[in-house]
Amino acid sequence: MKGRQETREKLKISLSSPLLVTYLPSLLPFSLHSPFLCPTLRAVSQLRKDPFSPAWVIISPERGLEPSDFGSARPKTNHSPLSPGNEAFVGKEIRSFCPPGSKQWRMRVIENPTALLTPKPFQIAGSDLFTSALNSGYQEIIVEHPDASMTLDHMPLEHLTDVLKLYRDRLETLSGKPNIQHIQLTRNVGKMAGASYDHPHAQILAIPVNNRWIDEEISAASDYYDLHQHCLFCDVMEAELRTKERLISYNQHFVAIAPYASKNPLETWILPRQHASSFAEVASNVLPFLAELLQSIVRAMNSALNYPPYNLLLHTLPKEGNSKYHWHIELLPRLTRQAGFDWSSGFYVNPTPPEDAARFLKGALALQEV
Repeated sequence: MKGRQETREKLKISLSSPLLVTYLPSLLPFSLHSPFLCPTLRAVSQLRKDPFSPAWVIISPERGLEPSDFGSARPKTNHSPLSPGNEAFVGKEIRSFCPPGSKQWRMRVIENPTALLTPKPFQIAGSDLFTSALNSGYQEIIVEHPDASMTLDHMPLEHLTDVLKLYRDRLETLSGKPNIQHIQLTRNVGKMAGASYDHPHAQILAIPVNNRWIDEEISAASDYYDLHQHCLFCDVMEAELRTKERLISYNQHFVAIAPYASKNPLETWILPRQHASSFAEVASNVLPFLAELLQSIVRAMNSALNYPPYNLLLHTLPKEGNSKYHWHIELLPRLTRQAGFDWSSGFYVNPTPPEDAARFLKGALALQEV
């Protein structure tokens, strides 16, 4: 027991070292330009081409993270409009899941009460210059747990696995609707990340038009495939596994990396090791591995950064069978705000080199194991 405590204290010291001091609100009195900082953080800005889009990212350690950029999304209540007892007031129920012999639900699917789109025929009108259509699509909310204070990092692993299965099943159902071209799942945590409710939930959108960000990834992946006859995502993943420079963690079925051209501090991608283009058809037997890895990454972020607001984005195609595209999860902690330079130039400016982000998260993960 004493040895374990000593190990934890050593790891805490390594996490609070000058290399990582800018990430922790409690350790922010140090200046980013301090001579005690690691040369990586004192390096000059660098332009990096995003392999998955036409964009370039500026990795700018000089900008640094300011204390005011941080905010905690730690739950402050165990009751919300999505809590049991409010079912009749928030969104028409689509499905609910109760334990055997109980009437108390453990997960629910409801229509989004603030939906911007409705399921109606998609008809385009207008001209080549000015095109429009009546709003058309599906918006749902998955209520992941009856307890409003439950966080993903404390959710029982079996329950989280069931949540992921529910994600998959709803995506599969909505992908089968007529004319659906794009489907997405987002999980917003904290007001700064755009959360509608202080309750564990995810939102699903299915629409008959394409998504710009997915289209950019498809275009980059297609160009790479046509040139190399390999999946871009698979090759990047294998390179990261080989060099380990931006590798955060992995298991038998999934890999977590800090992307080479990360647009946000501590941005993390989780990819399946076996090529697949649609989450809607992921096998049930691999979802426990995804639940374990996802939970460990979120727990590391929450413990080291005091529950930062974050967005979880699932990038996927509606149907399986695309040899060029690779579904993945993007975790985006909201630690900085975009400045005028970012908006006017069109560049993302990331003050945290992904190599440092990977080391930081690996250290936070190591604390969980002792």
